[in-house]
Amino acid sequence: MKSTLEAALSYRNQGFSIVPSNPRTKAPLVPWAEFQGRMPTENEVVSWFKQYPKAMISLVTGQNSGVTVVDADSPEAISRIEEILPESLELPCVQTPRGGKHFYFAYDPSIPTKAGVLPNIDTRSDGGCCVCPPSCNSSGKKYIWLNGSELPREALPEMPEGLYRMLTETQSQPTAMCATSREHTINNIHTIYNKKTNNREGDDNFDDTPPLFSEGRRDTDLFTLANSLVKSGMPERDIFKYLEFIIHSWGEHDETWINIKIQSALKRQEKRDGKFSDEVKEWILSSKGIFLSSDVVKSLQVSSRDEQKNLSKILSRLCDEGVIERHGNKNGCFRKIEKDYEIIDLSSVSVTPLPIVWPFNIHEKVYILPKSVGVIAGQTDAGKSAYCLNFAYMNRERMKVRYLTSEMGAQEIKSRISHLNVPDVEWEKIEFIERSGNFQDLVLSDGITVIDYMEKTENFYEIARDIKEIFDRLKTGFCLISIQKKEGQDFGRGGDFSAEKSRLYLSMSPGRLKIVKAKNWVKPDVNPNRMECEFKLVGGIKFIQTSGWKRPD
Repeated sequence: MKSTLEAALSYRNQGFSIVPSNPRTKAPLVPWAEFQGRMPTENEVVSWFKQYPKAMISLVTGQNSGVTVVDADSPEAISRIEEILPESLELPCVQTPRGGKHFYFAYDPSIPTKAGVLPNIDTRSDGGCCVCPPSCNSSGKKYIWLNGSELPREALPEMPEGLYRMLTETQSQPTAMCATSREHTINNIHTIYNKKTNNREGDDNFDDTPPLFSEGRRDTDLFTLANSLVKSGMPERDIFKYLEFIIHSWGEHDETWINIKIQSALKRQEKRDGKFSDEVKEWILSSKGIFLSSDVVKSLQVSSRDEQKNLSKILSRLCDEGVIERHGNKNGCFRKIEKDYEIIDLSSVSVTPLPIVWPFNIHEKVYILPKSVGVIAGQTDAGKSAYCLNFAYMNRERMKVRYLTSEMGAQEIKSRISHLNVPDVEWEKIEFIERSGNFQDLVLSDGITVIDYMEKTENFYEIARDIKEIFDRLKTGFCLISIQKKEGQDFGRGGDFSAEKSRLYLSMSPGRLKIVKAKNWVKPDVNPNRMECEFKLVGGIKFIQTSGWKRPD
């Protein structure tokens, strides 16, 4: 079973915005308004759940996460919802510690975040949040996914029409909502817009659901009307007149409000017409590598079940056309087929190594070609930062050098390099930058980039992807990447995935440096792979080699 932190990171990595919440009150423990518009970073999530280890996970509902939730708090409310759901509908559902249920649907902008929409039924959408499994409340009771369901990376189901109507429209019939007097029958505007109704004692047909266009639901009802009129094919100018008439009856004159509702409804309609197929194909052609059908759903804001079925047909057709192919064993996973290529002209290529030198004279055994990546994996306090600083210093006049540091500030760098007794003017030839992520954006395409160091807190296998992104930014340059490793292992975080793109891979333990992988040998008959040497580290920066290079017996 996943820990709370692992689950929080998993939600975040699937595209759901989350925040930590109080296990007693369910209130978010951090200011969370900004996370209605952006995803938290992995570092933010890790920091939150380290600071609040007993916190629950709250999913920020609404457009950013693509989720609308219906919360039923009593057996009667649960039955009322389940009776209206189609038997064939499969949807994520959570059992709450107090016996309630959370029903998860695809985001619907016309559903507001509102308590008491119906008795013991709340809705959570824009501006709301909802506690997710495997959270535990202050009594130690858990939120649990029912029937093995979880939040799918694939499309969430659209809210069925029956439930949508139940939540957004009055269930009362005109005869129940209106008094029998002639005055109220004629004054229909008063009946529709006024919240007050005649509740006759003993009338079993009476429903106290707020009437259409009453305070608190006007925005929702205005969109519902616009959407229905767009579906009917009514011209946009006529839709505007209808909505204008409605808001004028409230004493409102904001045309922007009308235009926003009409444009939202028109955007929905655009996805129903023939342009949808072109949108899907355009999205795929602009993407790279592997993608999920849920990625298309979220990017193109696919919401209805008809659109989702249409999307499946479009993806199948693109497979038949050879534009994409199914990838792996996971449903809804595809890969764009890359048909662009460039023939390598060997006659115009000369083998010219980069003028790079290394501590411990590794350049006497291995040469580095343009557009290459090297990795040094080191134990904590083994000296990998010292090695990176020495490497940068030794090459400062050979190529432009940029040093990206994720853990050392200016004072620490200055303190460490001072032990080499080198004039400051020499270190000024190196460009030092503080950076903890997205290193590929600052890689020198034609120079030397040192990354000290690349950190991963989970999904270590993804380090191969991160290194490839750096490799793709290089033209004639070289990048040395420092990563952490465990004691007794040659490879760092990510295992041998971290070595896939490297032409040179070094492993550092206290007092020992090993060449794990070397692709380009200076002497064809001298294989440097698995050679080791011993050293002493003085003052946290100065290396003294205490043995020659040799393979262990």
